[in-house]
Amino acid sequence: MKRLNLLLISILLIVQNQFAQNNKYSLADFKSLDGILGTWKMETRRGPMFEQWTRTNSEKFQGKSFRLNNQDTLVMERIELSFSGGSIVYRPIVTGQNDGKAVEFKLISNTDSHFVFENKEHDYPQRIIYHFKSKDTLNARVEGTKDGKEMGSNFPYVRVR
Repeated sequence: MKRLNLLLISILLIVQNQFAQNNKYSLADFKSLDGILGTWKMETRRGPMFEQWTRTNSEKFQGKSFRLNNQDTLVMERIELSFSGGSIVYRPIVTGQNDGKAVEFKLISNTDSHFVFENKEHDYPQRIIYHFKSKDTLNARVEGTKDGKEMGSNFPYVRVR
């Protein structure tokens, strides 16, 4: 019995270690997000909406989404995208939500053109997805469960700078 327990514990530790290694990202993985840098525009019924990204340093980008209202810039969201300790994290601060605090979404899967960030504990959304359809076309998507229903919204952007 002791041998069986020891074997099961060993198998669980191996699987857990393999899972942890598979979820480690490198600075090269973070660099694959460079395509987001610049200014993106989406047309809406209420007028154009923008998402703008700049590099703070080799491990951090700053972003914001905003609308223009005559001469005023109305910031709706500020975002930090960073690499640290093998994780790539997307931290939005949405105006009027979460008491002005950032919500953390970790990168859970990526390809050269598709990045999925997730926080299963967040009320809504639980996933934020960036899909680069081309160098100058980006679809951002939020999705998850709200009030027991699966929901999602797409944000089709084109690069303006």
